[in-house]
Amino acid sequence: MLQFSEWASLHDALAQRALTIACTFGLSAINALHVAAAEMLGADELVTTERLGKPLLRVTLLPVVSI
Repeated sequence: MLQFSEWASLHDALAQRALTIACTFGLSAINALHVAAAEMLGADELVTTERLGKPLLRVTLLPVVSI
């Protein structure tokens, strides 16, 4: 189980990465957090129901698949 200081450090890293991603790709906060979490966890791809043309599908950090 994570100690509070470890959790806080991960939380800060996720928030900082999400902010960078949001600014880079023009994403909403929640989409940026999803991308940052997927990236940090080493996901192979991110699956979404976002429609084509939405900012989330411009992300180039990992494959984003719209279903």
